[in-house]
Amino acid sequence: MKSKRRQLRSIVLVAACLLAASFIVTTFVAPQGVAPRSPAVGMLAGGEYTGFVPDMQRRQLMNFVVVASAAVPVSVLLGGYLYYFYPVVDGGSGGATPCGDVNGNPVLLDDWVKAHKDNDRELVQGLKGD
Repeated sequence: MKSKRRQLRSIVLVAACLLAASFIVTTFVAPQGVAPRSPAVGMLAGGEYTGFVPDMQRRQLMNFVVVASAAVPVSVLLGGYLYYFYPVVDGGSGGATPCGDVNGNPVLLDDWVKAHKDNDRELVQGLKGD
């Protein structure tokens, strides 16, 4: 059952690719038709272009293709440049972690300074409960 589905998917994918290729091939081609021949063509040879000029829809499509194809490398380069200046942010809840005594009670700086002498090296609980 799965092999039939895969085979059907591959056939549909190939058909879609061929259909898309047929549209892409005819996108930037001048419309085919019989051009009227008149003797006035020799008189218009004054230097102005009388050939195929794409209509507005094709011009917009060509502009979109150019902008989209240029946007990918520009955004990659610009993103890499901006990422270089973006500071590294560690995860977590943020904010300060209060220091604690042996029982885990918070130690306030003012109370600790009042109760101890200068250069007193009494230890308090660290960040990981040491």
